[in-house]
Amino acid sequence: MYTVPVAPWTFPDQPSRGVASEYLRYLFDAAAVPATLGSWPYARAINGLRDGSNTAAMLIPDAERDGFAVRLCQVTTIRSGLLYKKARFPALRIEALGALSVGMQHGTHALDKLDGIAGMRPHLIESVEQGLKMLELDRLDATFLSSPGSASVVRASGLVAEQYGWLEIDAAPVVIYISRKAELARDGAAMQRLKDVCLGSGKPVMDELMRKYR
Repeated sequence: MYTVPVAPWTFPDQPSRGVASEYLRYLFDAAAVPATLGSWPYARAINGLRDGSNTAAMLIPDAERDGFAVRLCQVTTIRSGLLYKKARFPALRIEALGALSVGMQHGTHALDKLDGIAGMRPHLIESVEQGLKMLELDRLDATFLSSPGSASVVRASGLVAEQYGWLEIDAAPVVIYISRKAELARDGAAMQRLKDVCLGSGKPVMDELMRKYR
């Protein structure tokens, strides 16, 4: 199984840390399903679900992903938005994004609501950290940042939180996907154990991780 390196879900430099990494490890251990945890970029993790080289991942669901992966269970909700400098925009609004340069991460559907905004200049970024660095250097007007995790990521990047504002764009469920081509998807007993943990003892574990990485 592979997580996607987007802090705080998984930290690129410490793939064993983060909401996704720690939760997936707990889930598979508690269900007694052997698994090896790793971290891949968004596109590779998703393509791995498609071809079966990736067994499981924690992602925002959509119809395309449903075609090659099974939704095991919903585990939490992610709020997605944009970080910006208050010195430049005292209160940034969605309707003001036209003509602005906005950092958007490869592969995520978290900012789909921004598609089609006239004049907005999306800039594809490889990581949240890259977007924050570009924002700090005024190479972006705003950049993608999810919540929970916004506060801890800003602090870890050395930014002064009070100098930045956050515009919420959308909220979406987060689910555990199992690749339809993985052997696990054909093991009904193992899938049921994973689902039972996810819907039972996994809930307080996820709640604690969301507080830990707020």
